[in-house]
Amino acid sequence: MFSIGELAERTGVPASTLRYYDDLGLVRPAARAAGQRRYTASAVRDVGLIVYFREVGFTLAEIEHFVSGEKQSRRELVDRKRTELAAQQHRIQVALDALEHGRVCPADDQLECPRFWSIVEGHQRGLSAEESHARAH
Repeated sequence: MFSIGELAERTGVPASTLRYYDDLGLVRPAARAAGQRRYTASAVRDVGLIVYFREVGFTLAEIEHFVSGEKQSRRELVDRKRTELAAQQHRIQVALDALEHGRVCPADDQLECPRFWSIVEGHQRGLSAEESHARAH
C-alpha cells in the first residue's frame, strides 16, 4: 500500500487530481491510515486508464460510466465516442480548409476578399460552414 503522494509520483497525476478522482468515485483508496489515503498497486492501473481515456477525448463522467458499466454499455459508449470524434474530425477538416483558403487568398486582406464574404453570407443564410465554403468554390 502506498500514499497519495506515492501514487501521484508513480502515475504523474497530481495529488489534487487524485483526490478529485476519489471524490468522483473513480479511484478509491483501499484504506486510510492516520487519516491518509492508502492505495494498492491496482490504483496505478486505474489512474492509467483514466489518463488514457482523457487523452482520447472521454469526459470523466463517460469514464465513470465505462468503468462501472456492463460489457454492452461499454461497447455502446465506445461507439458513441467514435461517432462524436469523427464529427469533430470533420468539423476540424472543414475549418482547416477554410483557413487554407484565407492563407492563400490572392486578396491582400481577407476582409476584402469577395469569396470570403460570400462564404460568410452563405453561413448567415443557414448553410453549414462546409456547404458555404463549397458553394463559394
